Amino acid sequence: MSVEPRARRVPRWQPELPRLLLLAGGWAWRLLAVGVAVYAAVRILAMLWLVVVPVVLAVLLASLLRPVSRLLQRARLPGPLAALVTLLLAVVVLGGIGFLVQQRVAAQLPTLVDQLVRTVRGLRSLLDRFGAGQFQLDQLQNQVITWLQSNRDQLVNVLQTGAGWLVDIGTMLLLTLFVCFFFLYDGERVWRALLLPFHGRPRERLDDAGHTAWSVVTGYVHGTAVIATIHGVVIGTVIWLLGVPLPVVLGVLVFLGSFIPLVGALVAGGIAVLVALGTQGWVAALILLAVLVAENQLEGHVLQPLIVGRYVRLHPLLIGIALTIGTVLAGVVGALVSVPTAAVLRHTVPRLLGHAPAGEEERSGDEASGTGTDSDTDTDTGADPDTGPDPDTDPGADPDSGSDPDAAAPDRDRAGPERGNGRAGGTDPERVGARRIAARDRRTGS
Repeated sequence: MSVEPRARRVPRWQPELPRLLLLAGGWAWRLLAVGVAVYAAVRILAMLWLVVVPVVLAVLLASLLRPVSRLLQRARLPGPLAALVTLLLAVVVLGGIGFLVQQRVAAQLPTLVDQLVRTVRGLRSLLDRFGAGQFQLDQLQNQVITWLQSNRDQLVNVLQTGAGWLVDIGTMLLLTLFVCFFFLYDGERVWRALLLPFHGRPRERLDDAGHTAWSVVTGYVHGTAVIATIHGVVIGTVIWLLGVPLPVVLGVLVFLGSFIPLVGALVAGGIAVLVALGTQGWVAALILLAVLVAENQLEGHVLQPLIVGRYVRLHPLLIGIALTIGTVLAGVVGALVSVPTAAVLRHTVPRLLGHAPAGEEERSGDEASGTGTDSDTDTDTGADPDTGPDPDTDPGADPDSGSDPDAAAPDRDRAGPERGNGRAGGTDPERVGARRIAARDRRTGS
């Protein structure tokens, strides 16, 4: 029997590409895929802005009002009623401030207009000294009037669009209050519902990252509110002492602007400086400008590090980049939430990856002994400190003893894989996470 010779395989020629080029190509398509995903997510959020913006504002408002709601609950007020009273108090306070601002504007606006007219006349006299004659000034005035007349239809359309925006703003305010009510009343249950699809180690990491994010947002909002109050009171007092009109209005404007880091207080204070220049002259404007610069330095070197520094921990360059990106993507709302969003990412991403950021209080020994941190109680050993371990979540625990079932974790670790679930060390992260979540559920229910 003859054997046919096997066909010889001719190797296919493959060009040898540099390793650096292969590595760059691999990273290029991965970054491209991530960029497309981020762009799609941004486009979807932009389409749903009427829902996304109220939810974000509700998170910030709930983090600011949560202490008031807890105080009312400690006063034996039911949870829903405490949340409702808290929101009503917030609406009354904000409405009172708005009413006061409106009254002051209505009372001092004629005086402000008269002073501005005198200032404009003085500027015209000053321009005459520098060679800008009456003809040039009249020509500039005529150009402004001509532009207004030629764009009258567009201005009308803008006003009509503004009416539609008022409807959208009213809708967002109502939705913000609605969502904030449930965050105040049942925020923990809402969070647990979001965690239902996850189990084991991913659920534990998400739970830790979520509570860390809430702690960061709460600390940032509370600290920023304190700093904004200091800015508003100081600038408003200086404006009142200088005799500049509308001290309350300008103080409130500085207070609101201070919620945007780095630039908010400066922009709002710049408006106050212009008003001082137009009504009281350059001396008052320079004094107010000096106070504003001193306040900005005090915020950057004292207030921010002491009050919100440990929650944010971002370099000023990163804050500036975050502000720019937020402003480009979402305007004023983006500038408002850009810094807390960057701070949340800085603190939560390492926890999602299973790494503990250096220099922070971590859930030390979480995988070894079952202990961990909780945003509400700072420590959580997996059992209610008042009632002891829960026999439902830990069948091996003695319901009559008040000892921590995780106290024997080192013994289980020394016992090796014969005890526990067969892993080295003998600990079961799913049981640890279940005990921890069950203990939080009992505290929330009580």
